[in-house]
Amino acid sequence: MRNVLSALSSTYTQVVTVIRLTAILLVTSLVGGQEFSSPKIGQSNTPLPKLPVINYEACPGKGKTVLNVKISQDDQIHRLWQGNGKSIGKLKAGEEVTVLGGLNVILEPDRAVIKYVGPGAPSALKVGDVALGYGIEPDDTGGDIVFWSKGTWFAEWEEAVAEKSHCGFTSGFGQGGCEIDIIKDGVTEWWVQVKTSSGVTGWVLAEKFNGDKHWYGNFSDLCHYGED
Repeated sequence: MRNVLSALSSTYTQVVTVIRLTAILLVTSLVGGQEFSSPKIGQSNTPLPKLPVINYEACPGKGKTVLNVKISQDDQIHRLWQGNGKSIGKLKAGEEVTVLGGLNVILEPDRAVIKYVGPGAPSALKVGDVALGYGIEPDDTGGDIVFWSKGTWFAEWEEAVAEKSHCGFTSGFGQGGCEIDIIKDGVTEWWVQVKTSSGVTGWVLAEKFNGDKHWYGNFSDLCHYGED
């Protein structure tokens, strides 16, 4: 009888071990299957990016710290940019924080059509090609919107990008005007990493775009460019 019980106990232990290992492998596979990367401008022969695409060079820009940013409305601070779990702190309207960085989370890219190909454009691109937009990267003169088309990453100055044929301050499409037209907005989030005066460091959702629905938080004026 003891031998039977011992055998059953050993079998149970082995089954539990296998189940645990399977669960660990499953979780690792799910996490590893996500694509966390910043687009590489100028890189060609790249496959269609897996979603979500994470651009770690969003406003305020890589390595840039912004001091004394005033909060206009109450907000929540999260430990992770994914916003999972309970908040680790609160922001009160009127207080000031230090912004340590930002990232764009592209859950679904914008869809655009190339209208003009300038002399500096990638040679593979042609008028009429479809391009996918992956958010704005800041620079010293404004912001560039990052696109992927036919395996190539490229960037266009935001003032040269039209939104549903609206070309902003420039004079239509072509040389000196808009070069690409976003015809369908995607689903994106902009997260900002902050540090409070009490030393709490975490992530705050700054903006969210879901097609034609736009939500703006505390940091829309952080950079001197924006999405209309």
